[in-house]
Amino acid sequence: MGWKQLIPGHARRVEKVVEEVPLPQVVEQCHCSRGHNILSEDHLYSGYPGILLKLKTAEKEGLLSLSPIIGDTDRTFHGTKWGSGEIVEICCPVCDEPFPIYNQCGCNAHLIALFTSPDNDFSNCIGICQRIGCLNAEIISGRELRMLDRVNYF
Repeated sequence: MGWKQLIPGHARRVEKVVEEVPLPQVVEQCHCSRGHNILSEDHLYSGYPGILLKLKTAEKEGLLSLSPIIGDTDRTFHGTKWGSGEIVEICCPVCDEPFPIYNQCGCNAHLIALFTSPDNDFSNCIGICQRIGCLNAEIISGRELRMLDRVNYF
């Protein structure tokens, strides 16, 4: 804080305004329904371990790493090219178990639940749409998933 003289002989107190920049929300744990950790130190995003998923269709399969930062759309496909609009089965890269469906997405594919604790608790999950390129094909936090469900978005 300081003083600033606007009119000669009159001083006015000037306060310095500091905007707080919110810290990003980062997924610190991510598990399949069998409890396998799917965070990968081999795939970093802004210094954080990425979320590694196996994608499959009847014709092909490959890996996808996602940024663990909520709302960040950074991702990298490994081994296979996927076209926008394709619907894929999303599986654990460790045990190949498909992730459970959380709800239907507005694009008519499904939102898949990724658990943020090893105990398969749907109140501690994040979601991602199984359609490549969907607006909900980013990590959506559990709170936002519940809010969308409550207002009958789907």
